Amino acid sequence: MGNRVKFGISAPVPGESVEGLISYISSAEIAGFDTVWFPDHMVFMAKRVTPEVWSVITAASMNTNSIHMGTIGDAHRIHPAVMAQRLATIDHISRGRAFVCLGYGEKMNLDPYGIKWNKPLTRVAESVQVMRALWSGESVNFDGEFYLLTDAELRITPEYGVPIYIAATGPKALRTAGQYGDGWVTNAMPARVFAKKSRAVDEGVVNRAPELAPIEKTLFIFISLAGDVDEAYSSIEPVKHALVWPELLSESGYDIEIEDQYKGLAYTKIMPNDTEMLRKFKEMGEKYYSRELMLDFVIAGSKEEVIKRLESYVEAGVDHFILRDFSPDRAHSFKVISEEVIPYFRG
Repeated sequence: MGNRVKFGISAPVPGESVEGLISYISSAEIAGFDTVWFPDHMVFMAKRVTPEVWSVITAASMNTNSIHMGTIGDAHRIHPAVMAQRLATIDHISRGRAFVCLGYGEKMNLDPYGIKWNKPLTRVAESVQVMRALWSGESVNFDGEFYLLTDAELRITPEYGVPIYIAATGPKALRTAGQYGDGWVTNAMPARVFAKKSRAVDEGVVNRAPELAPIEKTLFIFISLAGDVDEAYSSIEPVKHALVWPELLSESGYDIEIEDQYKGLAYTKIMPNDTEMLRKFKEMGEKYYSRELMLDFVIAGSKEEVIKRLESYVEAGVDHFILRDFSPDRAHSFKVISEEVIPYFRG
């Protein structure tokens, strides 16, 4: 996958119209981003329009030429054979510009619909194996814990290839990502923690199939770019409860004893219609996530400060950034990132 640092951006969902999302992808391509990433959700905490993202990606592929597009989703809602057929088809339409990332999933996208998501890591590993086997073009027999295939075939396979990323933060998941993923994606964390988790991914690489290319290490990071750190932090403060995973606090060196009433609250477990849960989730962030902590987990500040932080992550082993922009003026930050920040790393 090379040594060139890639820059991706998270699509503005929920809330943006289908037409707006298609236009956004074209704008990201013109701006020089390598990738656009969609969170593959049924719903979000915010009750705003949430389209089916693969339909958006397919449509956008007809209006773009170079940018790569994909999703961060789960392995539970769609059978891997169906997903393999869908991705192979989009690979043909987009001329090799589709990718997918599979992770544990979120409660909000599964429980209300009666979709089981026990043993999520096993489901992820089996899904990757089933998709790759079907993409071989051969008849597939697979006897797993969750999937059983007998003389199964696809009558379309990828012409260019579809990279499969695996989202992981825990030790076992990190090794699974290293073994099976074309890429590894993890969420916002300090650079020193990313470096540690990167080494855990490498432990899984030793069991990697020889035909797989070196794994691409990808960080989903929240960013706020403004004139100075105070201005940049002003747009982070109201949403800080949703930007930090509590299980990473101890690993990051924060000795915080969270009260029992808040334990277990995390973005992946939030239910959008549970107002009391949402209240406590926000309250937890206000109570425990200091400015110092937040500035350790997110990138916020001037252009120079943002570049410096990005450099620290590159030194920690990041190959690919997915930027989720929370800047006070997102039109301005988009322009600065595309015209000054990305070129700095490509100079």
